[in-house]
Amino acid sequence: MSKIETSGESKLGLRLDRILGASASCAAAAAGVGLVGPSESADAAIIHSGPVNIAIPNTADGLYLNLVTGASGVTPATAPPGWDINPYSAVAGQMQLWSQTTTESWLVNGAVGGGTYVHALGAPVGAAQAFGRPASGTNVGAQVTLNADNYFGARFSNEATGAINFAWIKMTFGADAGTRAITEFAYDNTGASIQIGQITAVPEPSTMCLLATGAVGLFAARRRRALAKAKSIA
Repeated sequence: MSKIETSGESKLGLRLDRILGASASCAAAAAGVGLVGPSESADAAIIHSGPVNIAIPNTADGLYLNLVTGASGVTPATAPPGWDINPYSAVAGQMQLWSQTTTESWLVNGAVGGGTYVHALGAPVGAAQAFGRPASGTNVGAQVTLNADNYFGARFSNEATGAINFAWIKMTFGADAGTRAITEFAYDNTGASIQIGQITAVPEPSTMCLLATGAVGLFAARRRRALAKAKSIA
């Protein structure tokens, strides 16, 4: 009697090829060879603010925000300990960017003075990118899209861990550059890079291995049942 294979089995077979490929990658990872992708993704932990509404005053003091604690202040006297970023207005209706030290600084494409500080969703924020504090030398307000969400990247020193972390910040602007608020932000607390808009970490290789192994087991069980049914019909 020849082997009978249903169309469902054929589809499962195709899926198995992909699953076995993933399992092989897992085996290579366990052996310490053939690793694919950055090792930093293994233990990535992204801290996401969720929706917030932190107004940025249209003043020379602006807003002082600690990205780890979420605490903020609008004057040097009320700035929270360990504040990281300081968007403000040297001139009313504009926007400038500052930070406590050069470690805490803003993602920039191009030169610090005159570069681009507004970025697209998915843009990487990490050690391979450039950062700076443009202050009043660059009117970032001229780069934003009004009546819309705009995205920025930053790096900062996490006072809880002592590590340099990378973050993205969403600012929502109104009819002019002086009407704005931080409405969402996230950072990776391991020192790994992050993509603008990213709110969940890349699965650990061990998790992917477990999923692949489980899928192989499910396929084998379904295949045994299909073969037993075919034999009983024959």
